[in-house]
Amino acid sequence: MKITFIGTAGSLLTADRSYPSILINQDLLLDCGEGTTQKLLKIGAIKHVNRILLTHLHNDHFMGIFSLLWYYWLSGRKQNLEIIGPPKTQFTINKILDLIHTTEGMRSSFDLQFVELEDTNELQALNKGYKIKAMKVKHSITGFAYRIEDQGKSLCYSGDTAPTQNLIKLANECDLLIGESTFPSQFKRIAHKYGHSTPSDLAELASTSRTKRIAMVHIASHYLDQIENFKAQAQKEFKGEIIIAKDLMELTL
Repeated sequence: MKITFIGTAGSLLTADRSYPSILINQDLLLDCGEGTTQKLLKIGAIKHVNRILLTHLHNDHFMGIFSLLWYYWLSGRKQNLEIIGPPKTQFTINKILDLIHTTEGMRSSFDLQFVELEDTNELQALNKGYKIKAMKVKHSITGFAYRIEDQGKSLCYSGDTAPTQNLIKLANECDLLIGESTFPSQFKRIAHKYGHSTPSDLAELASTSRTKRIAMVHIASHYLDQIENFKAQAQKEFKGEIIIAKDLMELTL
């Protein structure tokens, strides 16, 4: 399984970090923040994406869909695109498409196929050998984390969340945990208040779930000069490999 970090920014992007998006192999996207389209073009993967998994409907995690769809329509895409996300994903995306005056002719060149996750249920689906499971997490709006298994390897992507038992279950013994660390550990209380996590939270999750290694994403931009401190905070709780993800970084499981 090949993982490419398309965007790794927190809620405020920077010149070097786009909003969240992670490419699995070349056909599966986790989140689709602004900047995703250009990065997919840069690495030559844009034509291969056939499924997008959205963790939640905050601007930084899904607004890149519209430039991606615009590119697909104008470039003559014919293959349908599946979008999986929380309740109201279909309504929200279609409403914004209407507001930005996307013509029916352009929208009819291929179909968008929506799957909306239940608030309290797990989801399992098969796609070209992938086994995908989603579980609800603890954010300021309804959000989901995902576990993806392929050819004996597994990863878990937390999305935005405070610590939750569901995430411990989902990440159980996975090869890679991709998790947010929006705030430093000394701001744990405010992080949890807004449905976010810290490096210590992520490391504790990894230890409890017996994860093999961590990739840290979604660090708030005003803490980027403290990245080594974030890593040191995580190392107190987790003895495995800890990676600070950057845009266009690649990992292979």
